[in-house]
Amino acid sequence: MTDPKPRGVASRRHHPKTRTGCSNCKSRKVKCDERTPACGNCIKHNVVCGFLSSTKGLPVSVPTQPQGLHMQDLELLHNYTTRTYATLSDSLILRDFYRTTAVQYGLENEYIMRTLLSVSASHMAYHRPEMQRHYQALAMSHHQIATKSAMDLMANPTPSQAEGLFLFSVLTIIFALGCPRRDDKFLLVGESGFPNWMFLLQGTKALTSVIAGAQKDTILAPLLNDGADRWLARAAGHLDRPDSKVNQRLDSINDLIQLRQPDEELRGTYAHAIEELKKSFSSSRPTQAAGVVSRMLFLSKAGSSWCLHGWAGHLIDKCYMLLDEEHRVWIQWPLEEMGWVR
Repeated sequence: MTDPKPRGVASRRHHPKTRTGCSNCKSRKVKCDERTPACGNCIKHNVVCGFLSSTKGLPVSVPTQPQGLHMQDLELLHNYTTRTYATLSDSLILRDFYRTTAVQYGLENEYIMRTLLSVSASHMAYHRPEMQRHYQALAMSHHQIATKSAMDLMANPTPSQAEGLFLFSVLTIIFALGCPRRDDKFLLVGESGFPNWMFLLQGTKALTSVIAGAQKDTILAPLLNDGADRWLARAAGHLDRPDSKVNQRLDSINDLIQLRQPDEELRGTYAHAIEELKKSFSSSRPTQAAGVVSRMLFLSKAGSSWCLHGWAGHLIDKCYMLLDEEHRVWIQWPLEEMGWVR
């Protein structure tokens, strides 16, 4: 007589099939515990349970399991909305813009929120030297992810996307200035070579054209209007003070360049750059990123801001190393103004 159950083979227990499980469990072919108003599988995967979707007109609540909060990101957001925003501008209107409007925009656009968090992390890295590497790593991680999203939108942005890209560009300048500087690298070029976002900054004029062409109110109005006011004040100040000491010094350098540089195109480029420097110096406040950098190069007063701290010495040191002995004499004036000693 043969044994109907071969040894070593466990008998399979029979599970009665149920036809009352939720639609999600049925589609996934998993056992549903049939708890209402939401089964355990749907709670576990944080999805709307099929029982809820089949309940018509009845008020129900979706039970959820506690999810892990990103405490580091919450810390960065808290720091941004309580401290960092106030360091981004001396204009009270723009401070309110950065504290409220920019954050609200970031809640709808992840890459903007990540850029805000990267600026906040850089700010904390500056003020917490004992945890500097930790916050710098957070800043770099958030900004790298944000940059990828921003670059993907750059090809043909809609007006609303152009708003986000322009805000990203402004915040990225602050982020870049607040990044640690390396002696073996020049200006904003880091370990990975020329950063992708530098190409994005070159398209800010095109972005403003897209925004303006939409013929609608823009959330960036405070930012754009402030920039326009500063630009006009910059040009007016230049005309009001044509014979200032700064202009005389720059004219002297321009005369030397026109005399010594044989390339006509380069002479024109240098002359244009010097005229722009005059406008930046004539303004009561630095305007645009180029204006900030130019003033940092010649006067170390801008070093009071956390993201600009140390830039004056860094830039003048790089310029000094690029020049030969003859041309180092040409920049003796800014060296003396800064009190710079190599």
